[in-house]
This record gives sequence, structure tokens and C-alpha cells, in this order.
Amino acid sequence: MQTKILIPFSSFANKQLKCICLLMFTMIFSSCTEEINVDVDSGETRLSVEAAVTSDLTKHHVILKETSDVFFNQDAIPVRSAKITVTDGKTTYNYQETKPGYYESEEAFAGQPGNTYSLSITNVDVNKDGTLEEYLASSIMKSNYVIDSIKMHFDPDYESYDEDVDKGPFWLVSLYMKDDIKTEDYYGFACRINDVLIQDTITEILVQKDTYFNGETSKGVDVGEFNQEKTDEILKDNDIITLETYAISEEYYDFVSQLQELDEGQNMFSGPPGNITSNISNGAIGFFAVYSITRTTIVHRDK
Repeated sequence: MQTKILIPFSSFANKQLKCICLLMFTMIFSSCTEEINVDVDSGETRLSVEAAVTSDLTKHHVILKETSDVFFNQDAIPVRSAKITVTDGKTTYNYQETKPGYYESEEAFAGQPGNTYSLSITNVDVNKDGTLEEYLASSIMKSNYVIDSIKMHFDPDYESYDEDVDKGPFWLVSLYMKDDIKTEDYYGFACRINDVLIQDTITEILVQKDTYFNGETSKGVDVGEFNQEKTDEILKDNDIITLETYAISEEYYDFVSQLQELDEGQNMFSGPPGNITSNISNGAIGFFAVYSITRTTIVHRDK
């Protein structure tokens, strides 16, 4: 059976073999939602979790919803009255429900690189069997990446990494940095125009291994793009461009990559997609993402 994780993409098959159910999933990098299909067993109700801790000083949030084929063509049901904590081993942060299924840390805090953050979700009975369930996850926050600089350049006939976009006029953001450690690192990239996030869905975020700069100095790797045929991406002189660079884990890289692959669709000869990677226990769908953020800013010039 498949469930939707909010990106415009659907897949239908013999209903006796597969059903479609609804899983609400908000892009962890932003506040926008999309739909993607994910395999779950037919008739099974599971917990969907969106949770993140970043290096930003803010009140972090957790969103809980139920997934089941009964939610096809309906909004997923928020999971109410859960008890949620996040701890770094020294300090425990309690979360409170501020609206149905939406939980926010009682105090603002900034994740610290090197710390392991552990998420605990209790006092829920998603499968309605009368037994309360517990869901656990943990992840280490990686250190912020040090960026040397970013530059802008124009390509009138650029072929976007977005497969839904034909060649066209783009302003591109090139990254210059040195990766001093010859280990495999994982990156996420998104851009802002005057503090408005442009790559604001999980299909638009660029995630990469450090193939281009593992232990080397990058000589202008294109990691951001602005389509000059899209109204909200047209750049004007003196616009403030900010590149956000996320130091993500291999597991989160796999999670996002798998969602993006599902969004690209499958051809008629391909089988159903496998279950999406999750770091949350007890069969939950979703991910507890822990990552640090580096922001690099430049003033755009038309010429």
C-alpha cells in the first residue's frame, strides 16, 4: 500500500493489492507541504512524524499525524495529547501542543554541533489497540560547514536539475569552499531572495554528497538556481541573496533523496517503491532531522 507525503504525485493500482492513504509531512527546511507516495501495509495505521532540531535559536517543533487508507481523499488525523521531549543528554526540552498535532518546545534553544539529540514520543495509541506506544529517534548534529564565498552568474540556456523545467534563463549560485576532511559528508542547499525561501519544498532542495569537494577546494559548484521565467524567482538589482547550507547526516540525505526519486515517478515497468528510510522506531513514517545551518549572503547585481 502507498501513503502520500504531500508532493503533487500519485500512483494508483489494483486496490486489492495497494491502497492510497494520506500522510501529512511538512518539509523540514520550510513551512510548505507537498505530496509523495510511500509504501505502507494496507489497512495499517502508523504514526507520521516531522521533527527537527537545527543550530538556529528557535522553538523547534514536532508534527504528529496518523496514516491509514481510511484517510484517502481526507485530511490526516492529528495525533493529540502526546508527551514529547528532546534531550542532548544534559538538558531535556519539553514540548507542548499548541494546536492539534503540532508540538513546540516550551523554550527556544539552538542545537550544538557534536551533541546527540534524542527524541521521545509517548502517550499515543495510534493503532487503537488500548496499549500506549513509544517512539524514539536520535541523531548527532554535525558541525557547520565553513563557506569561503558565493558568486552569481547568468546562464541564458541553463538545464535545471528540476526535471519539470525545460532549459531557460537562470541566475545560478556558485559555491566556493574547502572541505578539509577527506570523509564522506552530506549537504543540503536552499536559497532565499530578501529572506524569502525559494527552494521551499523537499523536491526543490538540493542534497549532495561531497563528491565535488571532498578534501579539495571547490572552484564554483552550482548549488542554487533562480528561474527567470518564474515570477517569484526573478531577480532585481540589489536583491539580497542568501545561500543556506545544511550539514546533514547520511541517513537524512537518503531520506530526502528517496522522496525526490518518488516524486520523479516510476515508469510502467517499475515495481512499487520500497519503504522510505526513517530513523524513528516502532514503524513510524518520517524523520527526526538534526542539522546545523550556514548562511552566506551576497548582493545581486544585474550587470
